[in-house]
Parts: sequence; C-alpha cells; structure tokens
Amino acid sequence: MDAPASLRSRILQAACGGALPGTLSPETLRKMARRLVEEAKSGPPSHDTAMTLLAADALITFSCEVVAEQQPERLAAM
Repeated sequence: MDAPASLRSRILQAACGGALPGTLSPETLRKMARRLVEEAKSGPPSHDTAMTLLAADALITFSCEVVAEQQPERLAAM
C-alpha cells in the first residue's frame, strides 16, 4: 500500500529539501524524526500534527531499515 500523498509530501519536506530518505544516513533520519516530534509537540492537535507524527514514524522506520540492511548487528542498539 502506498502512503497518502499528504504523508509522502510531509516526509519529503522534512528530508532536507526533498532528498529521498534512502539517500540519508540512519542518524540523519533519526534526527529529522526527533525534530518532527518536537514540532508536533509544540502545536495544537490537528490533522497537520498527525501527519507530522506519521512522518516522524516513517523516518524512524526508514532508519531501522537502512541499519538492518547495512549493519544488522547494530539494530538492537537502536
């Protein structure tokens, strides 16, 4: 299943001006996710806040996928 356009857009917006998540390091993806969580916490609950949290979740998932593929022994430490 593909992500809704609004979620894809939010992920790409967070990804340093549109860089694809697969081209970023796991640490960069985690930092972007943390930034999105802080952004979501700073505003009122809304549809936009939900999209921001979903984007953060997706970036953490991408980070875990990269580590699992490149250095599976590090996955437990995340």
